[in-house]
Amino acid sequence: MSESTPRPPGEPEDPYNPPPSPGPPPQEPYPQQPYQREPSQQPAQPYQQPIGERPVGEPPAGEPSFYAGAASSAADVARNDTKGFFGALFDYSFLNYVTPKVVKIVYVIVTVLIALGWLVALVAAFSNSVWAGIGFLLFGWIIALVYLAIARITLEFYLAVVSISEKVNHYARRDGML
Repeated sequence: MSESTPRPPGEPEDPYNPPPSPGPPPQEPYPQQPYQREPSQQPAQPYQQPIGERPVGEPPAGEPSFYAGAASSAADVARNDTKGFFGALFDYSFLNYVTPKVVKIVYVIVTVLIALGWLVALVAAFSNSVWAGIGFLLFGWIIALVYLAIARITLEFYLAVVSISEKVNHYARRDGML
C-alpha cells in the first residue's frame, strides 16, 4: 500500500499532479544541458551558407539534391524503353517487357468484346421472351460490369508485376548484380 495524505470525502485524487510531499524538495545538481559534449570533443561542423544567402529549397553547398537520384533513375528507365512493340515482342532475351505496351490495347479489345457479348445476350433474351429481355436489360449490365472489372483488375495485376520486375532489374543492374 502506498501512503498518501488523506483527502476529504468528495475531493477526487489527481494522478497527474500528486500532492506535494512534506519536507523540502531534494536539491540535486543537474547540469544545464545533460548530453552536451565537452568543447574538445565537439565534431567539426562543415561550413554552411546562411539561409539568407542561398535560394530557398536548394541544398547547402556540396550536398546533393534530394531528387537527384529520382531524376537519374527516371532517365535510365526512359533510355531503356527504346524498343517498340515489335522489338519487345521479338526480344528473346526477355530484357524488355511487352506488357506495358500491350495492356491498353488489350483492355480496349476486352471492353469491346464484353459489350458485344452483352448485346448478343440481350438479343437472345428478347428472342426467348419479352420478359426475359426486359429482365436482362435491367440486370444484365451488372454481369457485364463485373466481367469488365475482373479483366481490369487482372491487367493491373500483370502490369504491377512487370513494374516491380523492371524496378528490381534496374536496381540489380545498378548494384552490379546483373
